[in-house]
Amino acid sequence: MLNLQSLTSAGCAYTPPPIQTAYNLTGLYAEGYNGKGQTIGIIDWCGSLTIQSDANAFSATFGLPALTSSNFAITYIPTPSLCESTDQVEINIDVEWAHAVAPGANINLIVPPSATFLDVDDAEFTAVTYGLANVISGSYGSPESETPESILDTENLISEIGAISGISTNFSSGDSGDFSFDFIPATVSAPADSPWATAVGGITLALNPDNSIAWQAGWGNNETLLAEEGFVADPPSNEAFGFIGGSGGGPSNCASQSVNTTTGAVTCLAGFPKPSYQSKLPGKYRQLPDVSWLADPYTGVAILISVPGNVPERVWQVWGGTSVAAPMFSALWAIANQEAGAPLGQAAPYMYSLPAGAVYDIVPVGSKTNVRGSILDTSGATAYSADAIMGGEGPGTFVSALWDYAFLEDTALVISFGTDCTQAPGLGFITQCNAPTALHTKVGWDNVTGVGSPNAKAFADSFHPAAAVTK
Repeated sequence: MLNLQSLTSAGCAYTPPPIQTAYNLTGLYAEGYNGKGQTIGIIDWCGSLTIQSDANAFSATFGLPALTSSNFAITYIPTPSLCESTDQVEINIDVEWAHAVAPGANINLIVPPSATFLDVDDAEFTAVTYGLANVISGSYGSPESETPESILDTENLISEIGAISGISTNFSSGDSGDFSFDFIPATVSAPADSPWATAVGGITLALNPDNSIAWQAGWGNNETLLAEEGFVADPPSNEAFGFIGGSGGGPSNCASQSVNTTTGAVTCLAGFPKPSYQSKLPGKYRQLPDVSWLADPYTGVAILISVPGNVPERVWQVWGGTSVAAPMFSALWAIANQEAGAPLGQAAPYMYSLPAGAVYDIVPVGSKTNVRGSILDTSGATAYSADAIMGGEGPGTFVSALWDYAFLEDTALVISFGTDCTQAPGLGFITQCNAPTALHTKVGWDNVTGVGSPNAKAFADSFHPAAAVTK
């Protein structure tokens, strides 16, 4: 029986206790490291009318401390928001999951009045200039090639100011792979593209019954339709689905632009230069991401959120995306700062010199039980391997699963995990998995997960002054 989410239950979504156990955050808490004395600045526009009460109901459910005036603030920059409302999913994700990872840290929800570049960048600039937080978390971004060069330069400068001030600005690497899924040439996400920022990508997570990690894969999903009411796809059809989301990554390629003054057309000339901490990576431009954490919505996290009109009004929902990974990593970075006893500044440079065991290297993963099967019709039985079901153009190593779509009656899909590209044939506008430029995991750094996902206790412990002496 499927344990699906409902209005009153998170279902099989990951909640704080399993995540805390899986990544040994509990070991950090036992040592006294939970983010105390640190402030996580979360940038989310418009604002939520119910976030504090929602987060406190979430916290009470999972034994987390309450958010009060002593550890939670909402800062409106530069003026009170004109679009504050209920049902602001992004805010609930960011606040609840930053608090779940670093329950001792303060949270400053920094609210610009709108989602315009000007308002959001102004809020971030104010936050780093006036030290409103030790760590900045931003679960947002825009395709680099679709963002004016002047904006890219501004965002890069703000992150540089933050880094110099001892503040790490951590941004989601995006949820559309290389963005070709959005009908544009491959590019990366800004402001995660800044050499002075830390880009946070995504993974898929599977846990054992005891909440230990069964496997982790680079986040990238493809869907194949097997059947829906009154219809069986023979052969299985992924032409309407194929790639549906995955961790953003790849090289910066449009930080320098040429604009046609007549047509307004933008030509990408070059990306941000590759920073010294990425000297061993390929190419000459900034590469994304640096690090990753949980993001796959099919192995997503639970949030508690007020939705007017529902009964009950406060309901459970399941979400994913690098919007989950960024606040989780930002919270762990706050704990690392606490353990270091001094501001560490930008996280990214440290990612490339961590000691063994501090991160999990995310590599291609497969299973002997990948979905396979046969369809019997008037012409006989046709057998399909897992790779054939997913389009036959995949990397050959992924995990697949049957998925009964809860919101479409009598619809059965195959979901692939670990395919951050499309395996659907004929979709020329999306990067095919067999293309040389496709995003794939591999041993060491890769353009889906960066250096990997943090092994939280070992990760934060590596920043303890005593650990630094013994290196």
